[in-house]
Amino acid sequence: MSLFRPTDDSPIWVHHLWMHFIVLIWGFTGALGRLIHVEALPLVWYRILLAAGFMLLYVRLRKKRFGLPPRELWSTLSLNAAVIVVHWITFYHAIKISNISLTLACLSTGPFFTSLLEPLFFKRRILPAEILVGGGVVAGMVLLFGSVEGQTTAILVGLTSSILSALFSVLNGRIVKRMPPLDISFWEMSLGVVLLSAYLWMTGDLAATVLAPSGSDWVYLILLATFCTAFAFVQSVRIMRYLSPFTVMLTIAMEPVYGILIALLLFAESEAMTTGFYLGMAVILAMLALDAFLKRQKRQKNL
Repeated sequence: MSLFRPTDDSPIWVHHLWMHFIVLIWGFTGALGRLIHVEALPLVWYRILLAAGFMLLYVRLRKKRFGLPPRELWSTLSLNAAVIVVHWITFYHAIKISNISLTLACLSTGPFFTSLLEPLFFKRRILPAEILVGGGVVAGMVLLFGSVEGQTTAILVGLTSSILSALFSVLNGRIVKRMPPLDISFWEMSLGVVLLSAYLWMTGDLAATVLAPSGSDWVYLILLATFCTAFAFVQSVRIMRYLSPFTVMLTIAMEPVYGILIALLLFAESEAMTTGFYLGMAVILAMLALDAFLKRQKRQKNL
């Protein structure tokens, strides 16, 4: 067993550890989004274009080829691509109009939305404990968002990003055992490029998008596309083979913690929030931890 090359035979804790490492990497995406001096839409276009390109280069260097998805999965992959593209656009737009801390706080509600979506897609009933925990999450959201003023638009955009992140996790959880993770990631990024390029072409913004980055933007875009997207995205899809969508989203809930700490270290006072903000976020994370504990207890009883 290798910690650096996990396989089907690796203990479950190895996959959990890798998921946390990936989420730590994602914690840097907010800071990179602020450092890149282009708007959300061209930022995301370059992110997925470069990520798909680096995946293709990686496969060619290993003298392999991407497999074509089964015919019945093209529609699902296209939907997933659209969801992840709009998720990233709303994520970076929220950062541009507010700050990293508030956006990541909105993203921490992802497991709550997953707990609502997962029963619909996997055809199981919503558990009473999920309703209780959901109420606690809502209370934390009220406390958190009540501590900030004049940020209604940013909050709505951030929550939309969180819902889309949850939807993407659930949708990918349905196909991850039918295709290799690298193939899924490449086709979703490539389809995302096609869909977003078509939108930009129809709105007449494609040329402006291509010319948007300059100077240091390229360094941060390459970091974002390679390490934070191509590498992390493939690994997160691989991990979905071993962890449930809810467990994945629960781990992703740590991204705001990592991201806010990184933002505070890099941007100091502009990212500092009120006591009520941090208290509300603590309530949300505590509710998610409680939900994970209750689900673990239930699984152990069923063994």
